[in-house]
Amino acid sequence: MATFTAIKNATQSGGAMRGVLNYIKRKGKTLWEGRRLVTGWNCVAQSAYDEMITTKRRHNKTDGRMFYQFVQSFHPEEDVTSEEVHAIGLELARRLFPDFEVVVATHVDADHLHSHLIVNSVSYATGRKLHQNAADLPRQRQISDEICAAHGLTVLEPPKKYAQEKKMRPGEYRSAVRGESWKFRLINTIDLCMRTARTRAEFLREMERRGYQVRWEDARKHITYTTPKGKKCRDDRLHENKYRKEVMEREFRIREQIIQRGVEAEELAHRAAVPGGLSDRGTVGGVTEQAQRPVPCDSGAEPPAGTNPVNADHLCHEGTGGGDDETALQDTGEYRTGWEQERAAAFASAQDPSAGAAHGHTQRSSPHADGLSGVGDPLIRLGHRLERSAEAAPGPAPVTGHSDRKTLAKERSKKIAQGHRPDDHEEVVYNRQIM
Repeated sequence: MATFTAIKNATQSGGAMRGVLNYIKRKGKTLWEGRRLVTGWNCVAQSAYDEMITTKRRHNKTDGRMFYQFVQSFHPEEDVTSEEVHAIGLELARRLFPDFEVVVATHVDADHLHSHLIVNSVSYATGRKLHQNAADLPRQRQISDEICAAHGLTVLEPPKKYAQEKKMRPGEYRSAVRGESWKFRLINTIDLCMRTARTRAEFLREMERRGYQVRWEDARKHITYTTPKGKKCRDDRLHENKYRKEVMEREFRIREQIIQRGVEAEELAHRAAVPGGLSDRGTVGGVTEQAQRPVPCDSGAEPPAGTNPVNADHLCHEGTGGGDDETALQDTGEYRTGWEQERAAAFASAQDPSAGAAHGHTQRSSPHADGLSGVGDPLIRLGHRLERSAEAAPGPAPVTGHSDRKTLAKERSKKIAQGHRPDDHEEVVYNRQIM
């Protein structure tokens, strides 16, 4: 397999370009079976420097970036010859830089074969300058892989994309400590509504009842929340992936599936109580009696219909009667949403309000009673708890006396003018007290 990387040459001058060209063409590095593996594309390798400088002067572009350097490296165990590596490097130069002067030099003195590509920054054909940025490198690597695959060589697997959680900023942390974080109040409100809502419509109604507006549209990538005071926040700014639109939609599909199975279970029980109500096959609406019977699972799963979700942590359905993998509620980590505790509370309260309250009490006494088991950042977890405790505590939330950064800066300057030390101000004292 081959890798394709860009080399950052900080010094960009005619002398630097000459030095790099002389280095990559060194005989001790490129000589293989009496032949030097150095070739020019749109130029002669031996006179490449003079040709590149002439191109720059002809188009009056002799300042700024002078050249680019790239390296295509092959794994030591790759079954490829030096000549083939050089041919692949030349083909890559033709594909990536068709109108630019390029010198390709293959080095055979290291454990791994690799080719250096030195590219003139000015096109000999059009006079335009080459601009390389981070977005170009993935495309160039893909072309490198295509050439290697055409030569029967292995290629690297494409990297997996992971949604990145937004980290808490210092300002958010300090606001949570003071009990003033509107974002954590929003998070707590979402958590509370997810403990009672069984459908997306119920969730939207519960949020609106608490003064929050929710813009949740199929055509939009994100959910946008508006607080009672008019502050807007997207789902990807709430620190955890479970608040993202695609995860929330998956969670409500699971809840709707549980509701549907509950209706089918009730119908099955009613038909069973009526003489002759069940057919010989024992089916109701295409759902077999066996499909409704809970069986043990290897690990925690979504509870089956007709059971208390609080006490059914280790039950799942044997057969789903159709549906895709996601709506089948398969118990794999890939399909977990992070809302399992809130889901259990929602269905427990729907079946028996006293059971829901008891479940809420049980959750509070557990290690993850605050619903933070999915939060990876300790600062986020701390801020979450502090904001909840501030909401639950009677009286106004504690404040430091400084409502914004400008006020704090003025107070600090005033104290310094009065003879205080620069680090002797209220924010530092307050932070020392809470740490």
